[in-house]
Parts: sequence; C-alpha cells; structure tokens
Amino acid sequence: MPQEKSSIGVGYGDLKVKQGPIEFLQGTGVVCRRDDAFDTHFHGTMCDQDGNVFGGHLVKGENPVITVDLVLTEIDGVDFYRKYDEETNGNQFYPVEQGKSVTCVMPVSKKEGHSSSE
Repeated sequence: MPQEKSSIGVGYGDLKVKQGPIEFLQGTGVVCRRDDAFDTHFHGTMCDQDGNVFGGHLVKGENPVITVDLVLTEIDGVDFYRKYDEETNGNQFYPVEQGKSVTCVMPVSKKEGHSSSE
C-alpha cells in the first residue's frame, strides 16, 4: 500500500476482516528462521460465500478458513531467514547458502550500500 511516511513509499495496510466461512483457493509462502525460531510467511487467495475473490497475507488467528491442503518442499543447501530491514522498516526474506550467515546478504549500512562478506 502507498505510504508517504515510509522511506520506500510503501508499507502494509490495515488488517481487513472478512466474515467466514472462507474458502482457501491457493497460496505461497515460506517457513524460515527468525530470531532463532521458526517463522511462517504466507500469502493466499480466498473466496467468500458469495464468490468474491480476494487475497493477501495469512495472519495467524485471523483467517476463518476451515481446512487447507498443503504441500511443503524442502530446498537442499539453502537456509531461509526473515530479518528486520531498516530501509523498508519491515521483516524481509533472505535465502542464504547453507552454512553462511544471514549477514552476508544484508547491507552493512544504508550509506555504504554494499554487502559484507564472510
């Protein structure tokens, strides 16, 4: 959503609540590490009882979906992280070669504009 106060001009909008039942049509996302714990980040397309289709983030405890058929796939050799990003003021997704630190893909500072190496 456009946000004038954001340093990049966009950000998350307000949570919109849809009354259930809701049918989950499709989605994508990741299971990753954040602050030494597992975290999930999913987007979905859903439909209400009148056939109106809408989509967005699946928020824990906020989506009145009864069931979801889900297939998870592991990607060998890659670790997935979500970490706070100062430039976007949000948690961003960082796929990192297994065994490397997430800091190897994150800018050292906004002013320097380059990544550290390990």
